[in-house]
Amino acid sequence: MLGEERREYILNLINKTGSVSAIDIAKTLDISETTIRRDLNKLAQRGLLKRTYGGAIDTVSVGRELKFEIQKEKFIEEKKKIALAAASFVEDGDVILIEAGTTGYQTAINIKNKKHLTVITNSCDIAVLLGKTNPHYNIILSGGILNTLTHSLVGPIADWAFNNINVDKAFIGISGIDIKKGITSVDLAEAQTKKNIINCAKKIIALCDHSKIGHIAMNFVAPITAVDVFITDSEADEKFLEKIKTLEITAIVK
Repeated sequence: MLGEERREYILNLINKTGSVSAIDIAKTLDISETTIRRDLNKLAQRGLLKRTYGGAIDTVSVGRELKFEIQKEKFIEEKKKIALAAASFVEDGDVILIEAGTTGYQTAINIKNKKHLTVITNSCDIAVLLGKTNPHYNIILSGGILNTLTHSLVGPIADWAFNNINVDKAFIGISGIDIKKGITSVDLAEAQTKKNIINCAKKIIALCDHSKIGHIAMNFVAPITAVDVFITDSEADEKFLEKIKTLEITAIVK
């Protein structure tokens, strides 16, 4: 296989899965890992992917939002581990808020054994899921304008709802997070709704796979210090994790 063919293969794979491992590609193509690493470096120099330790991840522009169906399948094993850790923070009798998003959806799957919960969400998917698996919960849907890409309810009605409630814990998804730029979001309405979600909670638990670390989306949401607990996967940037610990943010790696 020629170099350009290899690199096209790598790009197609990363577009489908969100990340690639140099050693896995080398085994699949029966080529040395050194060659694959050179391919990854060339693609990174062209801005077509972002290098990570041992591989690479997809690059997402500041204004690009992926469809829920695509996000749902990206880093699915990492999201399941993150969600399982998130669910351990839920206690019987809590009033919690689970923000719309694919990792939030996985979190909702893992709270079925908790008792006497009130769950507030801006996700129709999460509300329907909990209505089926936990009909005895007090389930509250925020209302709002449906974002058909992310399946979230946003806008003035959602903002009003979150401005008029108080919750014990809010589990929020992350589009982008950076030490200096803080938490960012692609969509302006989603950014505003997320701000209100953050403001209504005693504790903010951020759910973030490694691909979102260092990414900066278009709209500012909140400084990184708004987060109390940051849950991510084992591919997360170690320097970033060390930095947030100095900011008294609890970092959990799964």
